[in-house]
Amino acid sequence: MRSAVVAVCLMGVFALGLALTRSPAAAAEPFLIGRGKTDITGPAVGVKMLGYVRPDQITEGIHLRQWARAFVIVDPSSNRRMAIVTTDLMSVTHSLVLSVIDKLQAELGDAYTLENVVIAATHSHAVPGGYWHYGADTPIGTPFHPEHFQALVDQIAKAIIASHRDLQPGRIRIAVGPVDGAGAQRSRTAYLRNPEEERKRYPADTDTDMTLLRFDTKAGPIGLLNWFPVHPTSMSFNNRLISGDNKGYAGYACERMLEAAGLGSPNFVAAFAQSNCGDITPNLSLNQRGPGGDEFESTQIIGERQAVAARRLFEHATEELTGPIDSRQSYVDFSALTVHDEFTRSGEQHTAPSAYGYSFAAGSTEDGGGLPMFREGMLRREPLIDTIARNLAPLPPVTNEMRTVHSPKPILLPIGLAQPPSLPNVLPVGVARIGSLAIVIGPAEFTTMSGRRFREAVKKAMPGVKHVAVAGYANDYAGYVATHEEYAVQHYEGAATLFGPWTQAAYQQEFARLAADIAADRPSSTHEKPLEMRGKVRPTNLESKADRALEQGVYGAVAEDAKAEYHAGEHAKASFYSGNPQNGYRPDRRFATIERQEKDNWRPVAADGDWEVKIRWKAGQCMVEWTVPKDPKPGAYRIVHHGVYKTESDNKLHEFSTPSRTFEIK
Repeated sequence: MRSAVVAVCLMGVFALGLALTRSPAAAAEPFLIGRGKTDITGPAVGVKMLGYVRPDQITEGIHLRQWARAFVIVDPSSNRRMAIVTTDLMSVTHSLVLSVIDKLQAELGDAYTLENVVIAATHSHAVPGGYWHYGADTPIGTPFHPEHFQALVDQIAKAIIASHRDLQPGRIRIAVGPVDGAGAQRSRTAYLRNPEEERKRYPADTDTDMTLLRFDTKAGPIGLLNWFPVHPTSMSFNNRLISGDNKGYAGYACERMLEAAGLGSPNFVAAFAQSNCGDITPNLSLNQRGPGGDEFESTQIIGERQAVAARRLFEHATEELTGPIDSRQSYVDFSALTVHDEFTRSGEQHTAPSAYGYSFAAGSTEDGGGLPMFREGMLRREPLIDTIARNLAPLPPVTNEMRTVHSPKPILLPIGLAQPPSLPNVLPVGVARIGSLAIVIGPAEFTTMSGRRFREAVKKAMPGVKHVAVAGYANDYAGYVATHEEYAVQHYEGAATLFGPWTQAAYQQEFARLAADIAADRPSSTHEKPLEMRGKVRPTNLESKADRALEQGVYGAVAEDAKAEYHAGEHAKASFYSGNPQNGYRPDRRFATIERQEKDNWRPVAADGDWEVKIRWKAGQCMVEWTVPKDPKPGAYRIVHHGVYKTESDNKLHEFSTPSRTFEIK
């Protein structure tokens, strides 16, 4: 008895001593974290889509909606912070970033700046353009629609502000692991030009690992953010429906998967960010084929594989991030940058004003191809091509000096010589640190080996960093970045590497410089600001004058009704007379819901943006299609279209909601 009493007393003394040695700072969560998510869906009809550079790829409807998913992370001890946003866009422009920051500062003061805000695109090729200033009304751009641009600014800023207001004490855990069967090397000929001893250090010709951050508060997990490289080109150039492609589906599926499993809150945010995917295709059989029977199935399969991997890493994330938050960003003039021998290993070299090579027009053969006259690997100038290029895109003549610096690239379009250039020459590059994680932030499509070299350089320059994530397509956009060796064969990726054969070495040099500045806690030098493009581009307004009177039917009426009965896996369809959704455009306008009758009420069970729902406008009608789930709940259902039209007589916008007939699901 006496021994037991002594043992209990000793345990009590030990527990008291342990409690006394725990300082308040040690017991507190190391970060403040917050998340936000906003709808950024672009104009559903009549806007040229970005990615494949096809003039006939014009939006006709919506499959998956576009989203901005944001996280804000704050170090309470220093008040340093990072805002990281992943957007379902083909690219981000610097004008867009500047306008978002202007809006943030008007609302929140100077907490968020170019130094600590990362806005990145997933690079979906199934989304509308119209928000670029550079290249507007050129063959490689689209008309500039100010309504679309402003909607993106407002909604992305709204996501960051929501994250800021959601800030709460929390912890960040990191996990790294493989994603099986989600990408293939699409430019193996170029990849094999990299030194054999370098290639042998890696188990595959693509990066197969996902780096994932898990965000937890006292209330439970609130989100995840991951980086994994694969092109969102599961949807082909024949597609006309807005979609976040495989990255968009991965976020959509993961949020629902974790919520259904009780692992995520109702407002859980799952952001699937892009990495160094420049030469990685989701079309596992190449040439826009596989792994599914069609592009929709392939999108779902590749997205599902990323979502499943993310859930596995999320559930097994145990390594905690602790330590300081810091970041650096510089403007770099890549049109005339000296690149030192440490990074070229060929003596001092220089970059050049941006230019596309012949093989850019060939497109990536493995992801869709381009114009018939062109092919990958073109290394010789052809006078006929030069003449055609000059007539199609009037640009300043290419100098012999420029040809020499870009060699062996035969220059097709010297876009960096134009005034203003079709793409920027001065670009923002950055490096951020969250404890033992460094993030390389760049405005381009980095190839597999380029990303690997960046990671090594940043680790070397920043002692104490264990993990490095490459965040591509961030804060601006300026083509591809292939290694010097890959550039030499002039496949599509090399021909789209804009600043000459030393582009990759130039980026590596600048990333290493910024990483070293963070490690030394010193400021970073920067070039002068890029050209200000806002207000200097001719706008093309979305708003149409009016919807024409219909030859038959009236706006808001059912044109073709649903059938009386459907079964699992069948496609329930209904068409409605509807106006142009460009009128009254706003990103979060919903156009369709699927409703189930419960007693005297109709309850929504799906809406446009859900995977099972597709909506398409054609010839004055909107067709809504719902794929009945595999295990549907039997009962009475209906399709409801929420549309708009503008009358010629008074130029007013009218909204309506029209249900189909009631049909049975058995």
